[in-house]
Amino acid sequence: MKLKRIMVLVSKAFIYGPKNLIFNFAVVMPVLISLFISLAAGTLFSDQARLGVADLGDSQLTHALSGLDYLHFTLYADADDLQTDVARGALDMGIVLPAGFDDRVVEDAVVRLDVFTWGESLLKHRTQLGAALVREVITLSGYELGVEITTVLLGDEAGIPWEVRLFPLVVIMTIILGGTMVPAAFIVEEKQHRTLKALLVTPVTLFEVLLAKGLAGVIISVVMGAVILTINSAWGIQPGLMVLMLILSAMMAASMGIIFGMLVGDISALFTAMKSIGILLYAPAIIYMFPQIPAWVMRIFPTYYMIGPIVEISMHNAGWGDIAMDLVILGALTVITVMVTGLLARRRHSSGA
Repeated sequence: MKLKRIMVLVSKAFIYGPKNLIFNFAVVMPVLISLFISLAAGTLFSDQARLGVADLGDSQLTHALSGLDYLHFTLYADADDLQTDVARGALDMGIVLPAGFDDRVVEDAVVRLDVFTWGESLLKHRTQLGAALVREVITLSGYELGVEITTVLLGDEAGIPWEVRLFPLVVIMTIILGGTMVPAAFIVEEKQHRTLKALLVTPVTLFEVLLAKGLAGVIISVVMGAVILTINSAWGIQPGLMVLMLILSAMMAASMGIIFGMLVGDISALFTAMKSIGILLYAPAIIYMFPQIPAWVMRIFPTYYMIGPIVEISMHNAGWGDIAMDLVILGALTVITVMVTGLLARRRHSSGA
C-alpha cells in the first residue's frame, strides 16, 4: 500500500467528482438547506438587533445602550450617515440624540427624539430595541418603575426555535451525504463503468482504491461540516474538539459508505438501500425536533454518536468531560465499521470480485 497512489486516486476523485450527481448533492444541498432555514427563521445575518446612535452631545444614554450585550451597537458622528444606513438596511433602528438631551430629560422637559426604523427589520428586533430605549430613558430620568416583570416559560419545547431543532438534521445530512453517499457512489460508479477492474490490473490494489474513496468522503464531510458550523455560528468554545468530532464522525460515515459501495451493484440499488435504512440514520435528528420525546431514545441509534456530541459542543459549550463517554462509543463504532470494511474488502479481494 503506497501513500502516493492513494493520493493520486483521491485527487482524481475530486477532479471528476463534479460530474457525479451525488458529489454535487453533498456539496450544495447542506448549504442550501442551512441558508433556507436561517432565512425562514430570520436568523441569517441577524442574530442581534442592530442599533445605531448619532450622539450630538455626550449623552449617558449612548453609554447605556452601547453596554447592552444583546444589541449590535454602532456610534455615528453624523445623523445623515445614520439615516442612510437605516434606509439601506444596515441598521434595524437609528436614534439621533440632540445636544443637551440628558439635562432636558432630567428636567422633565419635552425632548424631540428622532428614531428611524428600517421597514424590513424583524418585529422581534423592533420590539427589543424599543423596549431597551424606553427602559434606558426612564433610568436616565431618575424614575424607578414599580413593576417587576418575570417571564415564565411553559413547556420544554416552547422556547426552542425551529432553526435550533433542525440544526442536528442539517449536520447529520451533511455527514451522511459527504461521508457515506459519496464514497458509495464513487465505488458503484467504478463498478458500473468497469473502470475498477481496469484499475486493479495496474499496481493499484483494491485496498488502496477503497481507502482513496473513503478518504475523499471524509474530506468532503469534514469540509462541508465546517461550512455548516460556520454558517450557523455553531463552533462552540472548543473548536479543536469540534474538529475531532467531525473527523471521527466522517470516518465512521465513510466506512459505512465503502460497505454500501461494495454490497450494491448500481446507483438505483444504492438509493434503495439508503432509503431502506434512512429512518435509522436520521432518527436521532428527527427526535431532536420533538423535545417531548425522552432523550435516551436517540442514544439507541448509532448515528446519534455522530451528531450528539457536535450538538452538545455547539449549543451547550460542552467540553471533553461532558462528551467523554459519547466520544468513546463513537471511537468504538468507528473501529468496528473499519474492521467490517476491511474484512469485506479482503473477502472480495480473495474471491476476485
